[in-house]
Amino acid sequence: MKNMTQRFQTLLSVSNFSLAITALVMLLSIIVAYPMADHFSLPIQIVAHISTILVAALLKISYVGRCLAQYNLGLEVR
Repeated sequence: MKNMTQRFQTLLSVSNFSLAITALVMLLSIIVAYPMADHFSLPIQIVAHISTILVAALLKISYVGRCLAQYNLGLEVR
């Protein structure tokens, strides 16, 4: 049981870190894709638009991992 608790603690830490990183990357890709688009070349804009979709998926996966860890550790899931 202690081993499982440690695994969920690790999952919680990794998920929290992933949430922070993906949120920053999402913010950056949105800024490049929309308000600052005229400062970047078309290929960079295309990458920014595509990365917005991909990073959104990673952000959601990170959040689900966080919820799973919190639930299994008996913490409030929010």
